[in-house]
Amino acid sequence: MDALTSKYRVFETNVLLERFLTYREVFTEYFKTMKVIERGEALRYETYSRLADNYMSNVHRFIELCNSYITKYNLEETVIVDSLDNYLVELISALNCLNYDQDLIDHLRLEESKQKIQSSEVQFMDTIKYLTK
Repeated sequence: MDALTSKYRVFETNVLLERFLTYREVFTEYFKTMKVIERGEALRYETYSRLADNYMSNVHRFIELCNSYITKYNLEETVIVDSLDNYLVELISALNCLNYDQDLIDHLRLEESKQKIQSSEVQFMDTIKYLTK
C-alpha cells in the first residue's frame, strides 16, 4: 500500500469512526424516546412499533456504511467484521425489551441490552484502532 492509499484509508477509517459515534448517539436517543413514550409524553402517533421501525432503518444505514468500508478494504473475515457483527446483534437484540402488543418496556432487559451494547461498542472501537496503525 503506497503512502497516498494509506493516508486515504486512515481518513476513511476516521470517517467510519465518526459515523459510528454519531449513530451511537442516535441509538442512545431511541432508548430515551422509549421512556418518553412510556411516560405518555410522546406525540400520539409515536409508538414503540414506529420507534422500532425507525431504529432498524438507522441500523440498516449503518450496516450499509460499514459494508462499503469493509468491502473497499477487503476486510471480510477479519476481527473488525466479528466485532461489528457482535455490535449489530446487540443493537438489534435490544428491541426485544419492547412488548408491542401491550406497549410495555421490560426495563431489566433494556438495561442488560444497554450494557451489552456498550461492551460491544468498546470492542468495535478497539478493533478500529488497529486499522489506523
